[in-house]
Amino acid sequence: MARIPPTPAAELGRISAAERPAVRPGAPVLTALRSVGPRLPERVLGALELVVDEIPLHAPRGLTRSLTDPPASGPVRAAVGTSRVLAAPADEPEAIDAVARLDRVSPGACHLVLAYVRALADHPVTGPLLVVDDRVFEVDDTSGAEPPDAPADEATLAARHGAAHLALAVAVATAVLRELDPPALGAEAPVVVGVALGSAALVLGGRPMPDAYPAALLLRRRADYRLPRHAAGCVPVIGHTFALVEDTGAPDGSHASGDGAGAGAGAPDFARNGLVDVGAGGVFVRTGVGTGRVAVSLKVLAAPPGPPPPAEAAAWDEIVDVSWTAAAGAASVIGGATRREDAPPDARSLYHQTPPWPGDYRLRVCARGRDGAGEDETYELVVWGAGPEPETVHRRSDQLGHRLRGEAPPPVASQPEARYRWVRRRSEFREAATFTVVVGAAPADVVRCFDADPDVPCSLARLRADGRTDPCLLVLPLAGDDRAVLAVEAGGSQGSRHAVLSSLSRHGLAASMFWNLNALTRLSLAQHGDVLAAFEPGPDPVPDVVLPLLRDLDLTGATDRVAKGLVVVERFTGHTVLPEHLEQMVANDVAYLINEP
Repeated sequence: MARIPPTPAAELGRISAAERPAVRPGAPVLTALRSVGPRLPERVLGALELVVDEIPLHAPRGLTRSLTDPPASGPVRAAVGTSRVLAAPADEPEAIDAVARLDRVSPGACHLVLAYVRALADHPVTGPLLVVDDRVFEVDDTSGAEPPDAPADEATLAARHGAAHLALAVAVATAVLRELDPPALGAEAPVVVGVALGSAALVLGGRPMPDAYPAALLLRRRADYRLPRHAAGCVPVIGHTFALVEDTGAPDGSHASGDGAGAGAGAPDFARNGLVDVGAGGVFVRTGVGTGRVAVSLKVLAAPPGPPPPAEAAAWDEIVDVSWTAAAGAASVIGGATRREDAPPDARSLYHQTPPWPGDYRLRVCARGRDGAGEDETYELVVWGAGPEPETVHRRSDQLGHRLRGEAPPPVASQPEARYRWVRRRSEFREAATFTVVVGAAPADVVRCFDADPDVPCSLARLRADGRTDPCLLVLPLAGDDRAVLAVEAGGSQGSRHAVLSSLSRHGLAASMFWNLNALTRLSLAQHGDVLAAFEPGPDPVPDVVLPLLRDLDLTGATDRVAKGLVVVERFTGHTVLPEHLEQMVANDVAYLINEP
């Protein structure tokens, strides 16, 4: 153990505390070795390269008999077998390459080592020798000095845990491979260290961390925690509720309010403010969708944010501040998953984000889209340290909130943009695209205006399968007698350029809506070769020519800019973009590569 470097040993030891990885195809030991990355095998081999040949072992003979004899009984034989061996990629670390070769020349050898390591780790004599404590001392300290009173830190415990299991695996691998003496490999350091690392990684994946590790990990997390911080994801919703809770178990519905709300036990009570209720272990948020997923962002601030400015408040339908007392800290935004590893991948970033210590906090819950049947339902949670205060309602305007509070709902506002929310929520082009509607041009002419060749189509499916990111164009004739065409660029922006719009509109109209991953947008209108308007909805003033098209649209707000822009495109050109249009484009599997300037 003394020759194993502490940093890679700690990395190995933390496997016991990590989420269980998905089972991958291939030989288990080799797959596990590759999963730890290239640096760990290189560092361990560098440290043990001169040690392996010097290990004094007096192992019993017959360790490898099960590889050649008839099948034996017992747990060791049960683990020995053959697996499909994956070809070794070029330029792999020496230890990984050696294990891949061993699987080819001596199938079952890696399985045999793994089986012995597992059996010894669980054996009543050898198993306790792998248990580490939290005393502070160097593993190679033979001075006999009394260790300090302070417990070992997280890195030290993880390193001892990993080093103990790796040392066992190295001893087993050395004994087995010395007896087996595989051709061209023998029991040299690369193959011994590789097999040992892969076996130790697999065994550690099913072993508990040392008893003192959770407390040491908490101390490290507290020391490493920094403010401000931000996380975002899509949270599963069950029963019209998600929660910010300290325990990653599912909310059980019992609650005792931290600020006087909903005193007693029972289901969360949203009748007072229509949005949020403080309960046992955290805070419950009432959603509009009953079962599904909602977008949630979480901010943890170092200082109070103050009341939301009018422009910021206008972006939300409901905003409520409540007080909440954390008993332990490290709260998570959860829906139905009881553990982080059980949550969808895009929800895991919202786990364990609040300060990892107890204290009093203020939470601002912002919501919009609760009346839209989940089409654009979005939430923002803002947490900062503060003593208990009365609940504060900054904004209350949606229909659901009024119903929950027992109030007469406000008049239903017209939202023509609602019919285009699917573009950013469900379409294949939701992240970045330009939608252009052209009136008065044939599809081939539209393709040429985008500087693409209509005589050289290509397969959209093949472009995607090959991982190509070349800008490409999809076109679809639209119904009607005015020769209208829908042109869609996945990730491109040609349709927002003045020269392209002028060319497209030469014999009629052209209108485009562009958006990208950086939340930049551009709405453009052109007629008879003249670009009438080209601006970013929200930040830029609305051109006069666009005003008659707005009516019940507010382009100055921060929400639904793409959907609102597409309403303007529809009103200007007289053509609606429907989900089935995009589905037909993808099904046609025809794209045209664009020669961007």
